[in-house]
Amino acid sequence: MRNLFALALMVAAFTGCGQDKQPIMSHGKPVGYWIDGLKDRDPIKRQKAVKALGHVGAADPAAIPAVIEALNDPQARVRAEAALALLNLGPAAKDAVPGLDKAQHDHDETVRLYARKALERIRGT
Repeated sequence: MRNLFALALMVAAFTGCGQDKQPIMSHGKPVGYWIDGLKDRDPIKRQKAVKALGHVGAADPAAIPAVIEALNDPQARVRAEAALALLNLGPAAKDAVPGLDKAQHDHDETVRLYARKALERIRGT
């Protein structure tokens, strides 16, 4: 019985029993930081936020919807970064299909290209 108790303590210690889960990080910051960054007035900061969220992918349920929303950013470079992030996520970004369909008609050529390629990858075509 004593050995069983000792084994249980060791398992708890190695698995982190009782420890709080750490937030998912990207580029040294938690996902919430990058989601807030999408609201920044500076388009370079918004572009960086989209890129960081693209690296999070499906690991945090808030990341992909935030990247999808960035397809509507007023700055083309932010929209392009969002489409590229969704391209890299592939099938995990299936909820982005309506936004990417719309982005295929963007006035910016790079946004259109990334949106088309993202849709191809998501759809497996």
